[in-house]
Amino acid sequence: MNSPAKEVRIREAMESDVNGVLEAQRAAFERYAPFVKAASFPPLCERAEGVRNDINRKTVLVAEDLSGLIAGSIRYSLNAGVCALDRLSVHPTHQGRGVGRLLVREVERSVAGKVHKVFLETGLLAEGLLMFYTRLGYSGEAVLRNHYGAHDWIVMSKFL
Repeated sequence: MNSPAKEVRIREAMESDVNGVLEAQRAAFERYAPFVKAASFPPLCERAEGVRNDINRKTVLVAEDLSGLIAGSIRYSLNAGVCALDRLSVHPTHQGRGVGRLLVREVERSVAGKVHKVFLETGLLAEGLLMFYTRLGYSGEAVLRNHYGAHDWIVMSKFL
């Protein structure tokens, strides 16, 4: 298998990426649809306008594969010395190749020296994501009971 750095390039999202971001996001989160209330689960019910708004208000990074398709994306914002990660999504055809790790590491690199902490929320249904973030140095801070999609989520953070 090629290294992820040779399979994708990380760049800031543009208006023309909105549909690709949504497609990768929905494909990535579709496996959770049977377990959550999809109508209240942001990654599955988001519309193009939501991605457009985030491109204008936050930083949105995409991982673009060699064919020009969006393999994954991540969003983040800075507030009072804290970076909030949001919507890390990797299309299932690119999962397990290090794309998610590249996206998170690029955020950490970009915000180093600007924030003291990075935090995120992820569903407790997603055991693989808990292990993924733990391997990247994140640890649990709080459990959010009956949160998005009417399921429990966990707040994780990492001090930089």
